[in-house]
Amino acid sequence: MIHKYINDDQELLDLINNKIENLEFKDMNHKLLAQDILYQMLEKTTKTDVNYWIFQGSPKIYDIVGSITDNTLETWSVKNHKNIIKTGDKIILWVTGENPGCYALAEVISEVFEDFDNETEIKYYRDNHTNEKSPQVKIKITHNLVSKPITKEMIKNIDELSNLKVGNQGTNFQATEKEYLRLKDMAESKEKKYWLYAPGEGAKLWDEFYNNGIMALGWGLLGDLNNYKTKEEITSKLQELENTSSNKVNDSLANWEFKNSISIGDIIIVKKGQKELVGYGEVTSDYYFNDNYEHFKSCRNVDWKIKGNWKIEDNLAVKTLTDITKYPDANSSTDKYYQRLLKIMMPQKTYSLNTILYGPPGTGKTYNTILRAAEIIECRVIKDYSEALNVFNSNLGDRIEFITFHQNYSYEDFIQGLRPDVESDGDLCFERKDGAFKRIADRALKNIIDSSKPNDVKRKFDEVLNEYILPLSLGEVDELEVKMKKVSFYITGIGLKSIEFRKNDGDSKHSLSLETLKKMYDKGSNEYIIGGLQLYYDPIMAVLLEKGKTNVSKVNKQNYVIIIDEINRANISRVFGELITLIEPDKRSHGAIPLKCTLPSGEEFIVPSNLHLIGTMNTADKSIALLDIALRRRFEFESMYPKYEIEGCEVHDVEILQKINKRIKELKGYDFQIGHSYFMGDDYHLVERMNKKVIPLLLEYFMNDEKEVRGILVNAGLSIETDSWPLKVIGLL
Repeated sequence: MIHKYINDDQELLDLINNKIENLEFKDMNHKLLAQDILYQMLEKTTKTDVNYWIFQGSPKIYDIVGSITDNTLETWSVKNHKNIIKTGDKIILWVTGENPGCYALAEVISEVFEDFDNETEIKYYRDNHTNEKSPQVKIKITHNLVSKPITKEMIKNIDELSNLKVGNQGTNFQATEKEYLRLKDMAESKEKKYWLYAPGEGAKLWDEFYNNGIMALGWGLLGDLNNYKTKEEITSKLQELENTSSNKVNDSLANWEFKNSISIGDIIIVKKGQKELVGYGEVTSDYYFNDNYEHFKSCRNVDWKIKGNWKIEDNLAVKTLTDITKYPDANSSTDKYYQRLLKIMMPQKTYSLNTILYGPPGTGKTYNTILRAAEIIECRVIKDYSEALNVFNSNLGDRIEFITFHQNYSYEDFIQGLRPDVESDGDLCFERKDGAFKRIADRALKNIIDSSKPNDVKRKFDEVLNEYILPLSLGEVDELEVKMKKVSFYITGIGLKSIEFRKNDGDSKHSLSLETLKKMYDKGSNEYIIGGLQLYYDPIMAVLLEKGKTNVSKVNKQNYVIIIDEINRANISRVFGELITLIEPDKRSHGAIPLKCTLPSGEEFIVPSNLHLIGTMNTADKSIALLDIALRRRFEFESMYPKYEIEGCEVHDVEILQKINKRIKELKGYDFQIGHSYFMGDDYHLVERMNKKVIPLLLEYFMNDEKEVRGILVNAGLSIETDSWPLKVIGLL
């Protein structure tokens, strides 16, 4: 056998054997010599180092996030380095744009080839795309990070990633092994952890840490924690510093976990004593040592989200730092202990599944949809609009979709259509195109399904069995040893219906039923065989059950939002079709009477119960009374009219706005008022805002009736230029 003679590299061995299989050798030593010579020649050409690459794409050109989400990203264009990119190379998949970051890690699974774009991928191009042959490689996603990308913000303070070649023009850049492995470590630790933390005794340093955006540990005499390779080294140093033989288990664990276990993105819940919570935040940096602090020198940066005082009934952990991620909560209906603690601090708010915000222009309808969507996504009240905007942008294209209706918007744009196309041979064909609503509904439904799966999914019996007996099937071994309590028996072969084995004390053949073994495996226990053969079934079943274990990351159930701006500008009946019925809460996937419909493609469709619809409606464009009654019945309507006092914001020239709206209400009604946003902003100037924004809107309302509009403006105390058209404000009367 060749592998008895040279390095046991199966891929290389197969290559060598293919080259000499048709050659005849009179002496087996000649064959071994030929194998050895080929090995020496081929090893250098086939066994090269793995290369590391950044494959970068713009979401303005190609919907990379959508393609990864739909598991359809299979190829990538390689305009640069195409002579050295090869099978087995590792890829950092980077998305540019407003939310830049690493959205996946992948592996090259083909050599560079030239071909047309993959048909399943073409639909993700944003604009018209000319499909021409181009050099490309096939790739396999190994780490899908779409739901939790490693953003540019997350890596800006990480030394290993300080020179990552991203953001420049181009699609293919070289990376280093260190950069790839650092991102891989971050990707594999992306499951968020939750920590209970005390900022000094009695939370005495909480105000300072909150204001500085940090968390820190004491034990300053330990010095930089980077100097300790193990937790035991920290323990020894603490014992030395404090001249004690105590095991210092809690102190050393706190320091070790602070340095090595906390990750960027983890949530820190801050406590004061054992009966009070004072806030929470999200970790934004790796560990660093700050020698400028007197005692608390071990630091991490934290984006503190909330600060306050919340009393709780039960006792919190005494330790300075405690990982509570997996703590169950026996006193609450929530799954985890940390969920209850966060709920105590975060006011909860529920929203209707179908809502329309309506009112005159400029009253903040679109502005409020962003805030509303962010709160639905986060399941909490968000008071800081910049935070809401960040949540919105981070989820746009994944858990949030934003579309605007217009007169030509159709069912095909919204849900699904069949688009005619011509194949290369000239034959007419029809391609299914999913609309915005269908795409996000599919993602939302998948989340519901995935979140209901157990996290200890078992691999299929046939797959595990074939893996177990593979050495026997390949002829690498003559029999497989199966250990029992005191002795062993040996699997000698496998047929279509049974496993053959021999006992330890002889060559006599015996068999076990594959069907029975499969039943045991699927059940997870032996409830089928009792007696003599049970001694042989049970050990094999135990091995298969152990091999069949697979860890699936637990998927949390999440909310999804589709925002429909100007919902009243489209033909609602035509756009929604059968969705008019299916969007009702009780008709959805987990409602009391779930209903499905059949789409033009023949595919069954149901509206998921975790998808929120938010519409906006400009009442000056079309009265709510004229809106399709079927739609009105299925949505909750929230009015939004001008405000003259807004907490934290300034509305300029309030008296002028009030007088204008008072006269409009008398002449046209409430739905034609001027919104407060026209009188807000850092760049506000009364004359300019009136002439460029307000007067054109008033002229539209009153069909260019100069006399009527002039009267409204003069009544509000504004001076109008004489004989000018269009009307022009020059100041105050």
